[in-house]
Order: sequence, then structure tokens, then C-alpha cells
Amino acid sequence: MTTFSELGFPSSEAERNVQHLREEHHERFARVEILLVGAMLAVQRKDFAASRTYLVGVGYWLRCIEACQGAVLLIERGMPAAPYSVIRTAFECLFIACAVWRKPELLDKLEGGHHSERIKQAVAMVKAGAQSRVPPEQFAELKKVAETVPPSLPGLSFHDAAVVGGFEWEYQHVYRGLALAGAHATVRSLDDFVEEQSDGSFSIGFESSPNRIAFQLTWVADCLEKGMERHENARLLG
Repeated sequence: MTTFSELGFPSSEAERNVQHLREEHHERFARVEILLVGAMLAVQRKDFAASRTYLVGVGYWLRCIEACQGAVLLIERGMPAAPYSVIRTAFECLFIACAVWRKPELLDKLEGGHHSERIKQAVAMVKAGAQSRVPPEQFAELKKVAETVPPSLPGLSFHDAAVVGGFEWEYQHVYRGLALAGAHATVRSLDDFVEEQSDGSFSIGFESSPNRIAFQLTWVADCLEKGMERHENARLLG
């Protein structure tokens, strides 16, 4: 058996703690899993002719579902900060899926934004010294991308997608909150790792923590509920 002090969260000792945390938060885990079952079954229904817009949206919705599943795997191990970034990704994909379902013309902005970012990265990599760091054939391809004329159509921001999808509150409250809580390298994200003592000194810790599980599972459940409702509407429209 590997101990937590040796291997951390992948250790067999941490694995044994999963059952304890699941029992302690049984109702919340059960709610999320019921929603996951419903979301998975609904996506697999093929009783209609799907449009391109619907299928692109479903692609993002599936990524949302996958991220929610990933969050559950992290949460059940009591990982303090890691779930936040995965839950935030779930909301990003939810925003995009619902925006595309509501406004099919946004597909062009998504595509344009993708190519703009590719070009931007290629330009930055060339400036950062890619010629001495990658094989010649790879550098030639990178330089070719860097010299491409960027699309004139601006990309679709996550905020704009959230607004179109009807998620302004979720963006401002949950999405931004997840960034502050631990999706980014914020001071708040250190709450479960560094603690100030009464004498002004600091102690460090690295262990399973149940302190955020209720909030994290609630956000996952809310994301799934909202996505399932919007997916059903989009499915009916084809």
C-alpha cells in the first residue's frame, strides 16, 4: 500500500478515503450522478435529423459533461483546489454550446477565433526562439502559420457566449468565483495549503480536505441541470 505522504492523491491510502467522503456527502453525489445519467442518455437519443449547429453544440455539451465527470473524480478524493479549473471548463463549454444553439451564426466567430489564436501562438513561438527549439520541418510549418493573415471576424469570448446563452449571472457569480477560488493561481487558492498561525508563522499542509465539497458538487449539479434543459430545447428544434 502506498501512503498519502509518499504519493499524495494517487496513493492507495487516498483511494480508501473516497468511500468515506462519498458517504459523508451521499445526497450531493447522488444528485450529480442522477443528472449525469440523464445527460448521457439524452445525448445518445437519435430520434431526429440533427443539424450542423446542433451537432457542434452537442460537441461542447459533451465536453461539459466530461468535465463534470472529471470534477466528480477529483472531488471524491477531497482534492482542495484541482476541481475548480475542471468545473470552470464545464461552464465554458456550457456557455459555448448554448450560445451556438441559440445563434447558429456564431459558428463563424468560433472558427475565426480559433484561427486567430493559432496565428497568435505561432507568431509568439517564432519570437520566443522556436527555430532553435523545434525540428526544421516543424519550424517551417510554424513560420507558415505565423505569416498567415488573421481572420477579420473577431472571436467569441466566453462572456459574450454566456450572455447569448442566458448565463450572465452564472458568468459573473460562478465562473468568476471559480477563478478566484482556485482555477487560477490566486491567493485564495492557497487556503488549504498554507495557514497563518496565531504567532504570525505559517504552516503548510497537503492532505484531503472536505471543506469545499458541498460547494463544488452544487456547482457541478447546477451546470448539468441548466445544460440538460437547454440541450432538450435544442434537440427538439433539431
